[in-house]
Amino acid sequence: MNISKKVFCLALGAMLSAGISPAQAQRNNKATPPVNDEQESEILFKIHNIVPVENSEGEVIACDFDTTFYNRSSYNLREASLEFNWSDPSIQKVIEDEKEEDARRQDRRGSRRNYSETERRTSDGVSVMIEAPALKSYRQATVNNRINTDRCFLLLEKVNFSVSNCSADGMQSAGRGNRSRGESSVCSKLFKYVSPEDAQYYLEFKEITPDEEASQEEAKRKASKKEAADIYTRAVNALDAAGNIVSGIK
Repeated sequence: MNISKKVFCLALGAMLSAGISPAQAQRNNKATPPVNDEQESEILFKIHNIVPVENSEGEVIACDFDTTFYNRSSYNLREASLEFNWSDPSIQKVIEDEKEEDARRQDRRGSRRNYSETERRTSDGVSVMIEAPALKSYRQATVNNRINTDRCFLLLEKVNFSVSNCSADGMQSAGRGNRSRGESSVCSKLFKYVSPEDAQYYLEFKEITPDEEASQEEAKRKASKKEAADIYTRAVNALDAAGNIVSGIK
């Protein structure tokens, strides 16, 4: 074997051994940051496609709307009932003003009460109960519902909701003696409302949010960059080692 072949073999051997030698491992013991793929368990839902329903006289008597659910959890949802409640600040203000005016009138007569004619005729909010569909993990479904009110604009506002009769496969309950109640309580906490102010409202629901997706892509980019730098460093160190061996041969 001539000297050039020997140098090449020595250099190649040094480069191969550099990736597995204890000394090299000690120099490169900083692990590449892992990408966290584990997402928070939640069932997203949004209210959209709100359409006023008119009677024969053109008066709005109800509102049709869609509710889209996306199960971004590891549990298979069996069932759940959701009560939606929207408050109407304008009606609440009218009621408060009427009660204050009534109280002032009664004070002049030596007595005091809080009475509102609007409160007797109109509620200060609207509500509806809907049933969520059975939904497997990482699946979505849309259900259509109707609410009997002429204030369809309220459905565009943030909704207050409560969940009952909730159950899901694979979910641990709070305790033996309270199994169904404990499971329903844990299950209910999975639901998360997505409002029109959230970017996810206008996009197709995904396993992760747009911000989480961007963070993961950035983490992958940094990990790839670090891996390339580590490979380059190992190659340079291997060539240096090969050069020392050649110098020793000479």
